Amino acid sequence: AFFGCQSAKTPQKRSFDCYVRYLQTETKIRAEATLREGSPNPKPVEAPDGVRYQGVEMKMMTVPHISYQFEQTGKFDPEHTFSWKDEKGQELQFAMRISPIKNFSFETETLSRQQSATFQWEGTPLAKGETLVFLWENKAIGKTVPMEVINIGSEPTVEFPAAKIAELEPGEWTLYLVRKKLTKAEVNGVEASGVMEYYTKTDTVQVK
Repeated sequence: AFFGCQSAKTPQKRSFDCYVRYLQTETKIRAEATLREGSPNPKPVEAPDGVRYQGVEMKMMTVPHISYQFEQTGKFDPEHTFSWKDEKGQELQFAMRISPIKNFSFETETLSRQQSATFQWEGTPLAKGETLVFLWENKAIGKTVPMEVINIGSEPTVEFPAAKIAELEPGEWTLYLVRKKLTKAEVNGVEASGVMEYYTKTDTVQVK
C-alpha cells in the first residue's frame, strides 16, 4: 500500500493569467487568458473544455503558444469573469472588477507651468492595486509624456505639483488616461492573476 501511494501521479501545479483592455473611444473590449502547468518552468496548456469570458467561449490560439482570446465591441461592464474546468471537470471562476472613468478635467482650462493644478474624474477613487497613467501627446513637437500616479485616497482627484506640469512644454496637448488594476486570487489551488486596463477618451489641454 505504501509503494502504491508513492507511485500515484502528483497533480501538476497550475496557474491562470488573464488580461482585459477596454477602449472607451472605440467601445472595444479585448480579453486574453493563458493556463499554465508545471514547476519551476510552467508551460501553457489547453483547458479541458476551453476558457470562457463573461460566459462566452474564447478563441483558442496556438501561436506563439496556447492561449485564449476574445474581442468585441459594446458597453463596458465593471465586472469581468473568466471560467474554465480543471482535469476533474470542476468549473473554476476568476473575477476582476474595475471602475470606469467616464469624464475627467482639470480645475482650469489652461494649465500653468508655474502653478499646481487639481485633476478630477467621474468615478471611484483609486484603490489598492490600481494605478492611473496620464498619456500626454504634443503632435506639433512630436513628443509624448507619460505620468503614472498611485494615489490611494478617498476622493477621485489627483494634485499635480507645478514641477510636474513643468515637464510639459507650452502649447496644445492631447490627454487620455489608462486606469490599471492588478487582481490576484487562489482558485481551488490555481494561482490566478489578472490585469485590467481602461482607456478613456482623449481631451485637449492647453499649457502655458
